[in-house]
Amino acid sequence: MPTISQTDKGHTEEAITVEQIKKETIKRRLRAARSLAARMQITSDGSRAFIRFSRSQSLEHWILLVSFGTLAVTGLLQSFSAFFPIGWIIQILGNVETVRTIHRLAAIVLAVLSFYHGWRILETWFVKQERGGMWPRIRDFRDLVQMVMFNAGLAKKRPEFDRFTIEEKLEYWALLWGTPVMGLTGLVLWVPAVVTSVLPGQIYPIAQAIHRWEAILASLAILTWHMYHGCLKDRNRSVFTGIMSEEEMQHAHPLEYRRIVAAHEYLQKVTTEEGPPRSEVALKKDHQEAAQGLGQTD
Repeated sequence: MPTISQTDKGHTEEAITVEQIKKETIKRRLRAARSLAARMQITSDGSRAFIRFSRSQSLEHWILLVSFGTLAVTGLLQSFSAFFPIGWIIQILGNVETVRTIHRLAAIVLAVLSFYHGWRILETWFVKQERGGMWPRIRDFRDLVQMVMFNAGLAKKRPEFDRFTIEEKLEYWALLWGTPVMGLTGLVLWVPAVVTSVLPGQIYPIAQAIHRWEAILASLAILTWHMYHGCLKDRNRSVFTGIMSEEEMQHAHPLEYRRIVAAHEYLQKVTTEEGPPRSEVALKKDHQEAAQGLGQTD
C-alpha cells in the first residue's frame, strides 16, 4: 500500500506533466500564430499586404511556366509537322531533330522540378506532419457545386475559400495527374527499343496516342481555364510577386484572411499581457521561417 509521501509525490509528478503539456500547447499555438501573422505586412502607405508565396515557390512557378510552355510548343510542332506552316517553323528552328532535342531538355527540367516538388510534399507529410493546403477535403465538393451555381447565376454568393480556391486545387490536382502520365508515355517515345524489349510492341502506339491527346488537353486547359481564372478574371499576379493586397485577399481567400488577422490580434493580446514586444531580429526570423513554409504548411 503506498505511503502518504509516495501519493504526494505521484500527484506532484502528475501536476508537473500537466503543466508541461499546457506549456507545449501554448508554445505550438504561439508558433502557429506567428507563422500566420508573419504573412501580413504593413506597407509604407499604411495599407496591409499579404504574403502568398515565398521566393522559392515563385521560382518553381517560373520554371514550370517555361518548361511546360517549351514542351507544349515543341510537342505540338512535332505532332502537326505535316502542315505547311508548321513544317516551315520547324525548318527555321533547324530541323525536327533540333525540336526533339529542345523538347527532351525541357522534359528533363520538368522532371527535376517534379521530383523536387514531390520531395517538398513528402517533407510536409512526414516531417512537418501536416496535410498541406492542397489536400482534398469534403468541403471542396460543396465549394465546387456552389461555384458552378454562382457562375451560372443560380447562387447569389460565391463560396468562401481558405488558402486555395477550388479552381486552384483542380488545376493543381490535374497537374499532379498529368505530369506522371506525360512523363511515362514520353519515356516510351524517347527510348522505344528499350521499352519494347520488356513490354509488348503495342505499348508504343498506345503511349503515342495518350501523350499527344493529353498534351493537347493540357495546352487547351492552360490557355483557357488557367489563363482566365489565374490572370484575366481577377488579375491575380501573386504567384509572380508573392504578394496580395488586402482587398484581393478579402475577395479571393476570405477564410485565410480572417485567420491571419485573428493570429495578428492574438499575438498583440499576448504581447500586451506578457510584456514588451519581440525584438526586430526575432520578428524577422519568424517572417523568414513563415515565408519559407508557405503553401506547404497550409
